[in-house]
Amino acid sequence: MALSLEVKKFINSEHVGKFVEILLPIEVLPEPQKKKKAKPRPEPEQDDEPEIQAQEAAEPALPPEEELPQAQQEEAPAEEASELAFEVEDEEEAPAPQFEKARIHYVEAGDGEPLILVHSIGQSIYTWRHLFAALSQNYRTILVDLPGHGFSSRPAYYNYTIQEQAHSLALFMDAVGIESAHFLTFSMGGAYVLDFAAAHPERLGRVICISPGGMSHEMPLAVKMLDSSLLGGIASLLYGVRTVEGVLRSCFFDQTVGINEDIVEEYYKTIADSEARRALRMSFHNFADEELASKLRSLEMPVLILQGAEDKWRTSAQIELYHAAIPNAGCAMIRNAGHLLHEEKPDRVLAAVMEFIPALCPEVE
Repeated sequence: MALSLEVKKFINSEHVGKFVEILLPIEVLPEPQKKKKAKPRPEPEQDDEPEIQAQEAAEPALPPEEELPQAQQEEAPAEEASELAFEVEDEEEAPAPQFEKARIHYVEAGDGEPLILVHSIGQSIYTWRHLFAALSQNYRTILVDLPGHGFSSRPAYYNYTIQEQAHSLALFMDAVGIESAHFLTFSMGGAYVLDFAAAHPERLGRVICISPGGMSHEMPLAVKMLDSSLLGGIASLLYGVRTVEGVLRSCFFDQTVGINEDIVEEYYKTIADSEARRALRMSFHNFADEELASKLRSLEMPVLILQGAEDKWRTSAQIELYHAAIPNAGCAMIRNAGHLLHEEKPDRVLAAVMEFIPALCPEVE
């Protein structure tokens, strides 16, 4: 099979791959700020007349010379009418938009059954660079940048919840004409795919989750601070190149395999702008998987969970929560590997994918 340039040598660039537009539903819009206006004094109710009459009797009447001039008496009703007209105009404001357009960046190659790879928070399609070429020889392999990540757009009204990201996967599949697909996911991206599976089980074949789960005490402080309501904004501003390097180092068991300056720069360049930092913070802060936990028992498709034996971000007990909740799930531990299992041991992950999702028409050499 003749492989494209993207397959032979993975290039992490907005100029490589394709873009497709989807319409994301806007669930919550910020309340517009309106200038407060004085409203006409309401007429007193019948029960208040005795009290008002007593108050009027206690207050001396104004002498004739202190009464309002005739001109001012005529202007007062006009001002009152103008206030009422202003309020009517506010009520007739244009309705808020119901959808927001987003450009989704993706790269695909190969033939066969569709296999969609979904990254985690703070990543891009770059994390799949070691697997893309090999998988493309056996599947129609699609790498997708989630909204707010990689080279996809950063929606202004998006909350980056699990449910929203799950729905974006359905919209993406509709846009590229994929009715159903297998999925390979990593870390918190697994929650997006599993929530999508619970909502649309007919659209997924088999699912492989690498180190699935949410926030944990074992994560680096720089990541946990992004989840803070008080310090999250500051943490996102301080999330620089050296922070990215430290976070990556905590994800590898063998430091000589996965870390160098080029890798750090590639990871950092897609979260360097302010809108990407906002997406990063909101994705962590709004990652609430309590509702997802109750949905996992409804899943019927085969699911395989992979974990590195030296994973510092996930404990075996945390992985077991997913394993035990999903009825038709298997679990495998890969030795001498950390959290970024697919980057540290791509050959072992590739073998697991090929065994769990047999290719219908594998390439014959």
